[in-house]
Amino acid sequence: MKKANYLILPLLVVILFAAACASQKKAGNSTARMAAMMDDQRYTFVAQSVQPTEDARYNVRNLFPGGSNLYQLTSRYDLKITRDSVIAYLPFFGRAYTAPVDPTKGGIQFTSTKFNYKKTIRKGNYEIQIDLKDNNEVRSLYLTASPSGYASLRIINLNKTPIAYTGIIEDAR
Repeated sequence: MKKANYLILPLLVVILFAAACASQKKAGNSTARMAAMMDDQRYTFVAQSVQPTEDARYNVRNLFPGGSNLYQLTSRYDLKITRDSVIAYLPFFGRAYTAPVDPTKGGIQFTSTKFNYKKTIRKGNYEIQIDLKDNNEVRSLYLTASPSGYASLRIINLNKTPIAYTGIIEDAR
């Protein structure tokens, strides 16, 4: 029985080592794929959670221990970025200073074809700033994406309080 244990232990170590090497190879591929998507300006940010930046004095959730403004999203909300357009379909939780003319246009929904796109790499993460020129509500989008595909998005509005999203980056093709 002891001889069987001496054979099983090295076999188990080899299997675990092979699995660790395979996961590193997969992570390397996702890093290269992420770099290609950022260079091509062809990707989609899929929001998984949202954190409004409303005034804490008016938020009852902050009165409870462990309370926060983080809301998990259960439907698909996204921001699609290509070289010639930015298309947003995102929810909004917070304070709006003006009501929309069309009540069916709630949240943050727009299609922009005139925008400035600035990409920088800082501490290994991609920092993207998008300034919209043909939208009279949304001023700027700030996207920070890690090489592994996780990202955060901050949106600065003219008529609403700022809002932040966390999610993942997907290929838009």
